[in-house]
Amino acid sequence: MLRSIPTITMLALLLLPLGLTQAHAQLDEKRFFADRLTSLSNFVLKSAEVAAVRGEEQSVKSFAETVTNEMRQGFGVELVEAIEQEGLDPSPELSQEFANKLQALDNALQNQFDNAYFSAQVLALESMIQLMMDYRENGPEGSLKTFATNHIGGMRTFYIRAQQFSVP
Repeated sequence: MLRSIPTITMLALLLLPLGLTQAHAQLDEKRFFADRLTSLSNFVLKSAEVAAVRGEEQSVKSFAETVTNEMRQGFGVELVEAIEQEGLDPSPELSQEFANKLQALDNALQNQFDNAYFSAQVLALESMIQLMMDYRENGPEGSLKTFATNHIGGMRTFYIRAQQFSVP
């Protein structure tokens, strides 16, 4: 029995990094999901703020107002809470990709703005839905997975509305 203690200790020490590696991989996956979803939701919010000012049609202004309220209140607040419950810091920044898209939207010609806005929303919302579906299916258990599961339906509703207004 005493001879097996060093063997057990050695085996435990050899397996310890494997557990740490898996935990680190899950943390990386959570961080990637949180950062990407935050960047997408910030783009949706900031582009809606631009649309509230530049939109010509009432449908644009109405949709932008609804999206702004949801991103600032329900979805946005719950996303920050889920990220913090995972022990992560929410990233308020837009990724360079979405900063560029926001700049392009802001630079759109006035007579093309409404369609450009809805097209940008369709693409961003589609990306959000896919990201949340993938995380729901493959992500580690926790508050982010619960958040993704709970908010896919709401984002689908926005996606369908934006798609109806978008001109192909």
